Amino acid sequence: MKKDRSFEKIIMDFEVGFDDYLPKRLEVLAEGFAKQWDAKTVNEKLLAGECEALYARSYFEASLIYAYNHKISYGEWKELFEQCQKQYDEANAENNPFFGGKITLKQLQKYIEDESGQALQTVYLTRMMEESLEKQVDADGFQFFMQNNMSNFSSVREKARYYFCKYLYYYIREKCNAYYESCEISEKQRLKYGGSLLAEERGMQEKFALEELTFLKPLTKLKKEADKVKSGMTVEEKREYLENASLTPGGIFDEFNYYYFGYISTDWLEVLFELYGEFNEWPHQTKLKVAHSLGLCPMKTDPQSEEKALQELEQMAKEQKEKELALDEEHVRDPEMKKKLYQRGRAGEDYFRDFILGKKDINRSTLISFLLFVNDRMDLDEDNKITIPRLNRILMNCGFPQLRPGHGFDMFVIRFLRSADPMEIVEEEVEKQVVQGNDFYLYRVYKDAYCHQSELLKYLI
Repeated sequence: MKKDRSFEKIIMDFEVGFDDYLPKRLEVLAEGFAKQWDAKTVNEKLLAGECEALYARSYFEASLIYAYNHKISYGEWKELFEQCQKQYDEANAENNPFFGGKITLKQLQKYIEDESGQALQTVYLTRMMEESLEKQVDADGFQFFMQNNMSNFSSVREKARYYFCKYLYYYIREKCNAYYESCEISEKQRLKYGGSLLAEERGMQEKFALEELTFLKPLTKLKKEADKVKSGMTVEEKREYLENASLTPGGIFDEFNYYYFGYISTDWLEVLFELYGEFNEWPHQTKLKVAHSLGLCPMKTDPQSEEKALQELEQMAKEQKEKELALDEEHVRDPEMKKKLYQRGRAGEDYFRDFILGKKDINRSTLISFLLFVNDRMDLDEDNKITIPRLNRILMNCGFPQLRPGHGFDMFVIRFLRSADPMEIVEEEVEKQVVQGNDFYLYRVYKDAYCHQSELLKYLI
């Protein structure tokens, strides 16, 4: 059976066992058309199958909700959707909060404010759209609804993107505020001690705080300012400079990745070298972190021990590269193709960039693990602290299944949130999975992320 015909085929002659042709979520949607389920039933089946519920803020899935509730055929739905699609494509191209080829802290803040400036936006917008959609009694009403909500639609599951960006913003904002406070301390020291400060004492707090801002660039100007006897920039000017600096998704990914996998040795070595690419292009701080995680040296060490550890790490990277090239040789004979195969480093950075820009849907596991990371790395206020009830509310708002005791990954999450020492739970679970010959739950978890709308368009249209 051809892939592009499988969806229509499964509707016309539905039977269990089409998993070979369709992803699970598409199989449920096809069964919904075949058995004339309403949208509520479809969503119940999707969640029971551990799939995302239909999402009213998706232009594409809103049309499916209408189709199921009005029990129109696949052919009728397809014709109706195609009448509106061009209009959406044109509007969507003009509605991106991130522009100019970079992502700044100001742009991230604006996106969060636009999505949470009103109560309807933060919690009830999706629900309001669902209720409005249910009230449309005919095709004319449906098209009016689509046109009226054009600015609210997204090609990805916007609520999951919103929570990802919101907690990312909290995390970056806390580190920026720590930098601004350090600048004020340094400024007072300069005024008090002037030129009597030793070179290594000058701007010491500033430089330390800047080390925590590796996910923003360029910071060279601020580092030079920290070394000066008399700073040429006020604290406000430094603030303005930093607010307009570019976010580097690679830096964010590095922190997330290191948080979960920093202490793991050989079991994750292959992943580290694949994701980070050529060793000589790694930032020095990344090399130190990886060397430390592999037990080659402590994070703070003398220059001789550090040099020795980095030499050992470089040799390990070389051996890994030779291993990968040997595997490529087995499978690919075309020299150009072999070259492309090895240029696949920084994959995690690309995924995180696409999450922020709304090019890929953030899957449930990635969102949960990112929220846990931020929750453990900073002191969130009571309204935003990730607890089991709050996480369940977030999952529900995103259309994801809530935490299910007894399911492997979810049980790990529940134990993590209940523990006084969450990293002890991570280490314990990793060891358990390795002993059983399994990959840890978060093993390149973001790799499962893709754009659901693109998948639906590929199969359904």
